[in-house]
Amino acid sequence: MTKHHHQKNEETSVSEETAEIREETKEAESVEQTVEEIDEVAAKTAELREEVEKLRDMYMRSQAEMENLRKRTQIELEKRSKYAISSFARDLLTVSDNLSRALAAIPEEEKEGTSELIKNLVIGLEMTQKELNTAFEKNDIKPVEGVGHIFNPNIHKVVQEVEDPTKPAGTIIQEWQKGYTIGGDRTLREAVVVVTKGGPKPGEQPDEPGKRIDTSV
Repeated sequence: MTKHHHQKNEETSVSEETAEIREETKEAESVEQTVEEIDEVAAKTAELREEVEKLRDMYMRSQAEMENLRKRTQIELEKRSKYAISSFARDLLTVSDNLSRALAAIPEEEKEGTSELIKNLVIGLEMTQKELNTAFEKNDIKPVEGVGHIFNPNIHKVVQEVEDPTKPAGTIIQEWQKGYTIGGDRTLREAVVVVTKGGPKPGEQPDEPGKRIDTSV
């Protein structure tokens, strides 16, 4: 092999090695670029996941707020529906009072007598009062506690106090006018009552007659 041929072979070998190095460099650069792109995609994916979680949290909060608003609106509508009839219901209470007075004004002997006119009148009054009471129940209108119970300023109006040391102070002993609530928590009309005074506080026992009270302490 001549010197010229040997030199040419060496140059070819160097060129091939250089080409291989360049190819490997390109591959390395390509891999590095791919890794950078993967890292960038991963970072964007993490950002998107975080954004999705924020949106999901906002959605859940808005759903909860909408549900609470719906419940509050429903409760408010129910209250308005109940209380809208308050004025009309008070008028009906007056009618009920008049019916009760009319029935009470008829002597028992006349109710049980032979007069068909009186009997029919009593039957008509009682039927009307029964229908009124049914209407009250349907609209959650209920009478408040009366005789035998302790005075409650939220539902009772005291017009007279009677001395009675044998009963707890504030015990209702007479009811001049029935009281009513509507919706279970609103006073439609106060009961007009007579209560006791001079007795023990509610929950305490009255003193026994003749019992000596020790005042030496």
